[in-house]
Amino acid sequence: MKLYDAYGREVDTGMLREEQAAATMSGVRNSFAGMHPSAGLTPERLSQILREAEAGDPYRYLELAEEMEEKDLHYLAVLGTRKQAVSQLELEVEAVSSSAEDQRAADLVRELLIDGPVQLESALLDVLDAIGKGFSATEIIWDTAGKEWIPARLKWRDPRWFCFDWISGEEVLVRTLGGEREPAKSGASRPRHLADEGRFATRAEQTPQQPFTAALAPYKFIVHFAKAKAGLPIRGGLARAAGWAYLFKNYVLKDWVTFTEIFGQPLRVGKYHPGATEQDRHTLLRAVANIGTDAAAIIPESMQIEFTEARQGGSAELYQKFCEYLDAQVSKAVLGQTLTTEMTHSGGSRAAAEVHQAVRADILNADARRLAATLVRDLVRPIVDLNIGTLAKYPKVKLGLPEQNDLKAFAEIVTMLADRGLRISQKTMLDRLGIAEAGEGEAVLGKAGA
Repeated sequence: MKLYDAYGREVDTGMLREEQAAATMSGVRNSFAGMHPSAGLTPERLSQILREAEAGDPYRYLELAEEMEEKDLHYLAVLGTRKQAVSQLELEVEAVSSSAEDQRAADLVRELLIDGPVQLESALLDVLDAIGKGFSATEIIWDTAGKEWIPARLKWRDPRWFCFDWISGEEVLVRTLGGEREPAKSGASRPRHLADEGRFATRAEQTPQQPFTAALAPYKFIVHFAKAKAGLPIRGGLARAAGWAYLFKNYVLKDWVTFTEIFGQPLRVGKYHPGATEQDRHTLLRAVANIGTDAAAIIPESMQIEFTEARQGGSAELYQKFCEYLDAQVSKAVLGQTLTTEMTHSGGSRAAAEVHQAVRADILNADARRLAATLVRDLVRPIVDLNIGTLAKYPKVKLGLPEQNDLKAFAEIVTMLADRGLRISQKTMLDRLGIAEAGEGEAVLGKAGA
């Protein structure tokens, strides 16, 4: 039986046993950075890098986004806060119905994802790399040693190794120099808008493959898009908006360091008598220079050094306020608010803090829903199709934090509904409460004396 992914592409199970986007010693998938676009970054260079990404070559933009996380501590903190908030949520798998087939599919997914070999918390953090860069591609390493297709590892792949197709700007392609096995292409005899068995053709099937790229093998990657705004995926990453704040902050920090060097210590003035020789003047100059770093120097008795208080040509407050302003803008872009990251000089009210926390919670829930949809499309569906077969609907994935007193309120509502005659699945209740069903012969709880 042929399998097709969510985009209508035929699944080649032979491709699933290979690593399609592994690093290479040479070529276009090298692990080491080579361009370092953040070095000597100027407004002109940043504009050029962003235009290159829009035009279909995001290599330098993605490398810049990576360096921004390494060099700007505030951006690293707020972006890490947003990713960690989602990656540590509890994952729940629910069957779409009470039928035996749907329950079996949910049990299989739950077993492989929650109790299986996949380190899901770390993998979800890698998938959420899309928040900063706009997209992420995590390769699924399948274990086929047994009878089941088991996702043994979810391997983060460097986003620089991918690009978007030149037609729609939405399909992710892996960079390659050729010589690697590519997913099977459809024949050329069919109409351009149709693929085999009457399916509508994908973009890759309609148009010739652009050079030095290959289509991603179906059921091989978790491709996640985390758009900060509508539009092309490469323009939806937060690094694009934060890039300008990063650039201006670097300028301000350089000026601030220079300001500190000039006005942070007193001016040293050396005086020599009119009859001093050239050698005497060099000795005095060397002493004046060294006393600022070594705090010690020797000079002839006929010479003297005076320390003059430095008069500031400006205020260090200006640089600090500008950096704080830029950090606040980045906090708003990433977290939607600033009160959970910076405390204003005038303090903050409890009401304002609750509003800001609610905004952050809204973003958290939106990220969790998008991630859950991606996991169902690119991970849950392949697990079910490869092990059980194609289903009309697939198990649901939810990411959320258990709320206090939530289970008590839920149990009271269910009890009330059951007393009124509503038929409720015991399996559904046990899953919701997080309680495993008692095995054959196990001691069970019951009323005393029953």
